[in-house]
Amino acid sequence: MTSTGHSTNGHSPAADPEALRAEIARTRAGLGETVEALAAKADVKARAQEAVHSTVETAKLRMREGVEQVTVNAAYATRELRTHPRQSLQAGMRRLLDSARERPAPWVVASALLVVAALVGFRSRREA
Repeated sequence: MTSTGHSTNGHSPAADPEALRAEIARTRAGLGETVEALAAKADVKARAQEAVHSTVETAKLRMREGVEQVTVNAAYATRELRTHPRQSLQAGMRRLLDSARERPAPWVVASALLVVAALVGFRSRREA
């Protein structure tokens, strides 16, 4: 205790044992919450699983959006090919080449997926 009538933790000293017990109970509860919060932050496995789950959900969402966009583009391309076959093919090839030059990464990934799919199909037919 200090000479000002306060303990070192900034609280007034309790006059009776019941008040002391209540203060101890509050302090224990606060410490328990603090320990739980620290344990949650220290749970690397759970945090990593949360990060993986979040990343997977984001990837699924982007994949669905990509599939929707491909579907829309395919419908548009089909309509254009039916109405203007020659011009559509020339314009499509130009856009395809421009896209591959501007952003090659998606084309590399798509090509790799096609190769993997072909290998898996070849292997499954060979084993059957």
